Amino acid sequence: MTIAASSKFHRLRSAFVQTLEEFVQFRGNDPMIARIYAMIVLSPDPMTQEQIAKRTGYSRSQISRYLANLEQRQMISREPTPGSRTMLYGGSARPFLDGFRQGIETAERFIKSKLEVMDHILSEWQNLPSRIKSTAESRKLREVITTFSAWFRSYVDLLADFNRRFNERLEEMEKDLLFARI
Repeated sequence: MTIAASSKFHRLRSAFVQTLEEFVQFRGNDPMIARIYAMIVLSPDPMTQEQIAKRTGYSRSQISRYLANLEQRQMISREPTPGSRTMLYGGSARPFLDGFRQGIETAERFIKSKLEVMDHILSEWQNLPSRIKSTAESRKLREVITTFSAWFRSYVDLLADFNRRFNERLEEMEKDLLFARI
């Protein structure tokens, strides 16, 4: 690889790591965990904690708790080095994507459950006596619940559509990667 090509490769790699860090930070998490995960997942071979520390610039003690977190979330794996107490850490991109998809599915189920509550409230509102339904407070309740129901339905539709497309793209990606290996 020429110096120019090597330099370009490192810029591309750095851009990916930075993007992942920003994404994780945007979601309210520590970007350090993204850098550690990226170092592991981008490495063609499993890495030791010392190698991760050298590449990230963090101390082994700082890295230790992040590795435990990533391992607990099944984003990385840990194996002992034969004949040594040293652990090797490896990973792939799939667990990250699976976790993201599971988050979307969880959000969809949650919003659906709240939509059921809104539908129940509207249904019960219909059974109220006319003298109560005609009050300003009751009409306002119906207006607000109807508005939230519409928003919840739209949100569920968006999440369901997003998840369908996400899964389709993952399947396409897996096929492309499978053909690239042949």
